[in-house]
Order: sequence, then C-alpha cells, then structure tokens
Amino acid sequence: MSDNPIDHAFCVIMAGGKGERFWPLSTELAPKPFLKLIGEKSMIQLTVERAVKIVPEERVFIILGEPHLPIAREQLPQLPDRNFIVEPDGRDTAPCVGFAAISLMSIDEKAFMITLPADHYVPDVQGFVDTVLNGLKCAASGDYLVTIGITPTRPETGYGYINAYEDCELPGVSCWKVNNIVEKPDEKKARAYLAEGGYYWNAGIFIWRTSVVLTGLERHMPDLAAGLMEIRSIRERDSRGDILAIFMGLPKKSIDYGLMEKADNVLMVPARFAWDDVGTWTSLARVHDLDEDGNLRVGKTVCVDTKDCVVYGNGITVATLGVADLVIVGSEDGVLVCSGNRAQEVKKIVGQLE
Repeated sequence: MSDNPIDHAFCVIMAGGKGERFWPLSTELAPKPFLKLIGEKSMIQLTVERAVKIVPEERVFIILGEPHLPIAREQLPQLPDRNFIVEPDGRDTAPCVGFAAISLMSIDEKAFMITLPADHYVPDVQGFVDTVLNGLKCAASGDYLVTIGITPTRPETGYGYINAYEDCELPGVSCWKVNNIVEKPDEKKARAYLAEGGYYWNAGIFIWRTSVVLTGLERHMPDLAAGLMEIRSIRERDSRGDILAIFMGLPKKSIDYGLMEKADNVLMVPARFAWDDVGTWTSLARVHDLDEDGNLRVGKTVCVDTKDCVVYGNGITVATLGVADLVIVGSEDGVLVCSGNRAQEVKKIVGQLE
C-alpha cells in the first residue's frame, strides 16, 4: 500500500446513540440512525452513501451496540460482516473512538480515521467530500487532531462551539488553529459568539491518524488508554480474557470533554457544506418543506386551524384542531404531545418510561 493518506483512510460511523429525543418513533431496537426521517432512506444509509464517496465500501466501518447489529446488517447488506465493530458496552464517545482506533490498527498500522456521526443531515455531498479530503490533508501534515467546524447561522444553544481564528498556514490546505472547544452555551453566550466571530458549531466529525488519537488518549485519559491497550493485547493473543469487564471499567466520557478540550494539537477545517444534526422533532422543520401554515406534516395527518406544529403520523392517523407550536407524534409505540420549545426535553419521558 502507498504512503498516500487516502489509501490508509477509513470512515468510522458512530451509531451508538439512543436517539431518545425522537421517541416514540425511536425505540431501543431501532434508534434515530435507523429511522427514515428525511426521505426514503435511513439516516445511517445516507451517511454510508456519503462515506463511500471518500473511501471504498470495504473501508467503511460501523461501530454500534450488539442490540443494533441486526437492523444495521439489514439496512447495510453491502458491508462485509467484519465492518461492524460491536462495542462491548455503551460508554460514550471517547471509549467508542478508542475502541474503533485499536480495531483499525489491527488492519492497518498507518490507518487514518474519519469519524462520522450516523445521524446528521448533509444535503451537499460534494461539499462534504471536499471538506473531509481537506481535513485528511491536514491530519497527514503532522500529529494533529482535526475537527470540522460549521459556520453558525443562528444563536444555537443545542450545539457545542469551536473557537478558531488563526490560520495554520500549512501548505496546500485550509485549516485553523483551535483556541478552545466550548460546551453548549445559553442564548446570551451564543449571541455573543456570533457577534464576536471566530466561533463554529462543533459537528462531531473528526479526522486523525489512529496512532495520534491513541497517543492523545494516553496523555489526557490514561485510564482509558491503558484499558484499550489491555483489550488490544487480549485480541492479539486470541485470548479468552474478559474484554467486557475491562470495557465496562473504562471512564464514561465524551471525546470532546475527555480529549479535544484538553489537547493542544487540534486543528479545525471550516465546512464547505450545509449541515444539521436533526437532533429534535422541531429541527425536522429546518430540513423539510412546510405547509402554508408553517406545519411539518409527515404520514397520515389532518390539520385544521393548526399553525407552526410538527405533526407526524407513523402508521396511524394524527388529527389536530385549533393548536399552535406543538409537536404531535403518533405511532404504534406511543403518542407524544409537547410544546415545541421543549422538544429538547423529550428524553425525560423516555427516562420515566424506563
């Protein structure tokens, strides 16, 4: 194999999320990545379609929990069995990324990881490909952790932000030094970020050498790195060691909090594509056509004197009369009615149900 970075590039699609904010459509066995929220294909199918524009199918990997393996194989029959990396336990994105990294290193010691969420909306596929390839060049130019930043269009409080304003001046690539990565702000801070400039939405898309991210974990999350190396050793020896027990002992942290916020070798590539994480029922209104009264209507719906609502009928008819600013979803698994401005809190209902 050549030393060209693209020949060592793998797309790793993280499909471990529960998608609780999309209850009752999202369920334990069919969470958000496997739902057809936009068009006739599921979110993960659309993500794989974008990934294969960058690397061949045999280098597209899905990392997920064992309960979701059957539906993933059903929706993605073109991928070989070895391309489904099953996490022993759900421990947030830092263990997920680390586990994927040691899995890829067993295939290619020079592997680059292009880490993608399974459930985001990206209508401009070519812009996405161009951005990722630019990010790959950045990652190949040194020991860098590369992230993609989205130019904000509103004071969004549901996303984390990346502060980056200094050009790296690397030859042949366009990227910025990351000053810091900040958590989801309140509205006042979000408006200040937009006014100041130099702030980008954090899309959770990362590009790096597997060796570089593992070195970063060793420095900033030594307990996680030690556990991963123990798991890698067990696998290499083809031992019957208890990988599950080790994995369940790993720290449960996000890659942003555990690594990216602490590292000093983070670069950001500005996105050349439109993006939305489609994280709540109300966010669907940003990516779908609305009726003349500002309603998003999907499935079997009847709306009379209804304004600015999300009305979703999945297998059943949902009818509304004289309401506004609501989310109303009906399916065989339940019925949701909530205020539009509280759509972020739907996962509280799931917690009560559990």
